[in-house]
Amino acid sequence: MNDTERTTLFFLVGLGIGVGVALFLAPRSGEETREWLADKAKREFNMLRRGGRRSMRQLQATVTKGQGILRDGKEALAAVAARLG
Repeated sequence: MNDTERTTLFFLVGLGIGVGVALFLAPRSGEETREWLADKAKREFNMLRRGGRRSMRQLQATVTKGQGILRDGKEALAAVAARLG
């Protein structure tokens, strides 16, 4: 096992222990904690989904802009070639 694998393993074990202790010492009941975690996960998922949609719109706009630039460049090259030919 190399140093990176050992470090990753220790990190994950520590993370698991920390989560376990946090849940054990949590000020909420198990039911409340599960509801809180479910609500938090749903909010984060929705936020990621909105961010993904926003990124897709930006990507589509960039692709469309790039297609326009390429079209303009092809037209300019065609015009230069017509003058030279």
